[in-house]
Amino acid sequence: MAHDGRLRTGSVSAALLASVFVSALPMGRAARADAATAVAAPSPAAGVELTIRRGGTLLGTLLRARIDRTQAYAAVAALEDFFDPRDLRAGDRVWIQLSGDTPAGRYRLRSLHVMTGRDQDLTIVAQSDGNFAPPPSPARNEWSFAVHSRSGDVSGDLRTSLAASALPAPVIDEVIIAFTYDPDLPADPPPGSHFTVVYEALEESGIDADAPRLRYASLQSDGTEHRIYRYQMNGGDVAFVEPSGRGVVPLRLAQPVHNAGITSPWGWRIHPVLGVRKFHRGVDFGAPTGTPVHAAADGVLETIGWRGHYGRYVRLRHSQRVETAYAHLSRFAKGLRPGTPVRRGQVIAYVGASGLATGPHLYYEVLIDRQQVDPEEQGLAVPVQLAGNSLARFQTYLEKLAVVAAPR
Repeated sequence: MAHDGRLRTGSVSAALLASVFVSALPMGRAARADAATAVAAPSPAAGVELTIRRGGTLLGTLLRARIDRTQAYAAVAALEDFFDPRDLRAGDRVWIQLSGDTPAGRYRLRSLHVMTGRDQDLTIVAQSDGNFAPPPSPARNEWSFAVHSRSGDVSGDLRTSLAASALPAPVIDEVIIAFTYDPDLPADPPPGSHFTVVYEALEESGIDADAPRLRYASLQSDGTEHRIYRYQMNGGDVAFVEPSGRGVVPLRLAQPVHNAGITSPWGWRIHPVLGVRKFHRGVDFGAPTGTPVHAAADGVLETIGWRGHYGRYVRLRHSQRVETAYAHLSRFAKGLRPGTPVRRGQVIAYVGASGLATGPHLYYEVLIDRQQVDPEEQGLAVPVQLAGNSLARFQTYLEKLAVVAAPR
C-alpha cells in the first residue's frame, strides 16, 4: 500500500530553494522563481575566467585578480545567501565581467558567475550602489520545481516495494544505496516496515525533465526509525547522511577504458614479469596500444610523468580522500599538467606497455585515504562523520529542509 503527496510546486520560496535545493537548478537554464539565481553562463569571450588555487578562497581569488576590495567582499557576501563559497575546490572556475577600474587602479566588478556543482550555476550582478543581487527574474511559466513524497509498506523485498509505490527508478536506486550503508538496518527489512521517500524533480513544458533525485528517506523497522538525507558537503561530494552526521559518500566511478575486459583482477597473483607471488593492488584492463584512457570522475590532476615500474603514470584527486591512478601508458593527452582540472570521461592518456609490462594494458587503482581498494568492489563508498562546523551546517540544512517539505 502506498500513497503520494506533492509537497510543493512552482514558485517555491526562491531564497530557500537556492540554499537548500540549489542542485536542482540546471546549468544554462534560467530559473523561473521569485528571486531566481541560475542563469546562462556568460560567454568566456565577454569576461575573465579565474581558477581557484589549492588552498585558495573565492575572496582571495577576486583580490588576486585586482577586483576592488569593497566589491569583492560585497560579492562574496551576496553569494553566501544562496551558496557557501567555501564549497569551491582547487581547480574550480568562476567567471567575472568588468566595468572599468577605480581611482586606486583596481577593477570594478559587473557580474560574477560560479558553478555551484555539476550542471548547476549561479550569477549575481552589480547594482548602481555597488552591492550585488541576482539578475531580474524572467517569465515564470517555463518550468516548475516539484518536491514529491511517497510512502508505503514493505511486502516483499525493499526494491520491489519501492517500485510498487510508483517511485522513479533513479530514486529507487538511491534509496537502496543510502540504506545499504546503515549498519543498524537489517539487510532485508521485515514485512510491514513502513517507508517514506521525498524526492525532487524539475519539470519543464516541452522538455524531458531532469532525472529526479532523492532528498530524504525513512524506514520504520522493528520499532526503530532509520532516516537518511542527501547532503552536498564541502568540496562538492554528495553524501547520504543520518541525523547524527554519520554517513557515506558512494563512489560512482566510470570505467577508464571503454569496452575493455579485466585481464588481471585485484588480489594475490604470480607477477607476470617477476615470477613471484605479489598482491595486485589494482586491476588491469586489456586493450590495444593507443586506446583512450578516460578520467573516472571529475577531479584535479596531481601527478603526471614517469614512475618507475609503472611507466608513464597519471594520478587524479577527486576529493580530499579519493584518488585514481593510471599506469603503463603510451602517452598523455595534450595540455595536462599538475593542477589541471579534468572532467569525468575526459581523455587523459592512452593505453601502452611502458614500465614493467608484458604487453599493452591499463593498470588502474582507486585509493581512499591513500590506501588502494578493489576498484570492482560493489558498493564502494567513503565513510564520513560530520563534526564541528560541518555538523552544524548539516543540522541547519535539516531545519531548512523541514520547512521546504512542510505540507501547505
